[in-house]
Amino acid sequence: MTRMSVTDDELLGDLLYGSARPLWGSKLGDDELVELAADTFKEKPFCVVRHWLILDVMLPESTEREIKVQGLDATVLYAQAAVFDSQNKHLPGDSLLSGYQSDFDGCIFESKDRLYILAGRGARKYVSLPALQALNAYENAGSGA
Repeated sequence: MTRMSVTDDELLGDLLYGSARPLWGSKLGDDELVELAADTFKEKPFCVVRHWLILDVMLPESTEREIKVQGLDATVLYAQAAVFDSQNKHLPGDSLLSGYQSDFDGCIFESKDRLYILAGRGARKYVSLPALQALNAYENAGSGA
C-alpha cells in the first residue's frame, strides 16, 4: 500500500483556489472606510482589507478548548491585500494572516489585538490545521520573518 503525501503547495492551492462560500464586506470605497474606521475605532488598531477569506480552522478538540478558554474562536482571517493599517505594520497591497477571532459582525472581523474591516467581496471556508500552517509559513517567508 502506497502512502499519499500532500505537499504545502497542494494545501495552499486548495485553500486559496478551492470552493468557498461567497460573502460581502463593506461596499464603501477605501478612503471612506479608512475615514470611518479612524473616527469609530480609536481604542484598537485597525486594518482595512480586500480580497479576504474567513477560515474556520478544524482543530483537535484539546487545541480548540485552549483557544475557547481565551475567549477566542478557531477562525482566522487571510487577506490578500491590505488597504490601510492604522499601525503601519502592513503596507498597501500586503497580504496578512490574523490571529484567532474574538468577534465577527457584518464586515468587521476582530482578533485579540486588532480590528479588520472587510471591504468588497470575500469568502468563507473550512481549512485544516496543516493547510493553515502552510499558509502561515508562506506568509512568513514572504515577509522575511
